[in-house]
Amino acid sequence: MTAPLDLVYSHFQPPPGPFYEELLLDSVPERLPSRLPPPGTAHLEGHLGKFIGDGNSGIVFELDTLQLDGAPPAQGTVPRLVVKIARSNRLAALARESWFYDEMECLQGSSIARCYGWFEMELSSGQVVPAWREHPAEDPRDRDHALDHDGKTIHPDQLKRTARRDILSVLVLEMLGDRMPLGRLPSDDKVDIMSLHEDISHLSLAFSDNARRQNILRAPQEEPYLPSEVSPFTHRTHAWRVIDFEFGVKTNYTAVQLSLSYKGRVRRMFEDAEEEGAEDEVPAAFPEDRRTGELLQCA
Repeated sequence: MTAPLDLVYSHFQPPPGPFYEELLLDSVPERLPSRLPPPGTAHLEGHLGKFIGDGNSGIVFELDTLQLDGAPPAQGTVPRLVVKIARSNRLAALARESWFYDEMECLQGSSIARCYGWFEMELSSGQVVPAWREHPAEDPRDRDHALDHDGKTIHPDQLKRTARRDILSVLVLEMLGDRMPLGRLPSDDKVDIMSLHEDISHLSLAFSDNARRQNILRAPQEEPYLPSEVSPFTHRTHAWRVIDFEFGVKTNYTAVQLSLSYKGRVRRMFEDAEEEGAEDEVPAAFPEDRRTGELLQCA
């Protein structure tokens, strides 16, 4: 599948005067040209492996026993991969996420995970997706909240998706490492994670809820994996990656303005992680204090 170029609403704010060069661009930037080769005829086969996690929009599994056929010999090595399966009521969210991976193609393998495609199939009558049954949504009737981020302009393709419950939609992604831990991070890691969001700023992309510890993962570390690319903007080889991109918009804000906005959110993310880590380190109450604690809770 390929998401339409106009799938995601672009937020344009007219410059209020001549002295806003560092705040607003004259227009929303066009997408950078793709550097991928033309589509080929390779066939990847694999099986769902270990369950990795789930959220509001998707369910993630590692892919096992991978076999790639029909690819040139130089491209025959398959890195460790995961598959993100959209929940039955979150088809629009996964389509949006696919759009953002296309939009940020130049950052794949440096600041964000490599994306190997968005795939869909229509389910036959009575066909069951085990992942939906084994990892159910809190409320499968919920509206797809990805549409709340499209302003007044919602793409017709997305409106159709909200009414469907018979489509299996997946993203195939590079497998990343561990999530950002609780506690105080070394300063080098903080600088690196801050730089990830600076990279995204250069593409004029704004994500309202992306600066969360759960969305920061280490670069791939378990073989087989592909080496990290150098960022085209900050020229860093990052040790971390950002994930989860369905809640965002493209803007005409400058990289300077967006980077400042991200810095505040990322700093708060570091502070929250340190506070939660400190709470986990508080020793348990002594046995003779348990009764006092129960009384305080009742009060």
